[in-house]
Amino acid sequence: MHFTSTRTVDDAYYDELTIRTNAEQGVVEVSGKQVPTVVLRRSPDAELNKFVPIGSRNADHLTMSVDGVEAELRPGPGKLTRRSHRVELTLAGTRYEFTPDDDDATQLRRNGATIASFHMDDDGKFTVHWLAERDDSQPADAAIGYALSVGFRTGAKGVFTVLLNGSENVPWTP
Repeated sequence: MHFTSTRTVDDAYYDELTIRTNAEQGVVEVSGKQVPTVVLRRSPDAELNKFVPIGSRNADHLTMSVDGVEAELRPGPGKLTRRSHRVELTLAGTRYEFTPDDDDATQLRRNGATIASFHMDDDGKFTVHWLAERDDSQPADAAIGYALSVGFRTGAKGVFTVLLNGSENVPWTP
């Protein structure tokens, strides 16, 4: 796999992580010495959605693996409400939710417990606030959170903001 972009982030809990992407092929890979490798991939036959960095919100056209173990990925439709932009996944019986909580940030929950808040600006710079103690976090939490941030972005406008500011950037499907 040829990656077109590589960057590193320094995470407060898990030190340096490497994020590699290929936007054209729809691949995000997150790895590091202290975290499992997470790969988020769009299938080549997926219809591209220009509003989603990975190119699709259709679960039938997306896969995610954590150190080679497949996760069940269920993105919301990404319409008017913040909650519609959530991404749920199940990995070996562990349930994750990645749900926007304001215009810019998205919270990661594991089995209902809030673990961290991820914010990625338009330049790809991250701010991560770990809401769980270090001993209560898991290495997969970090790798999954960064991969979902890159693949789906962080934050989402609320319905009232969209209505007040216009909906020209809201994807509509009949």
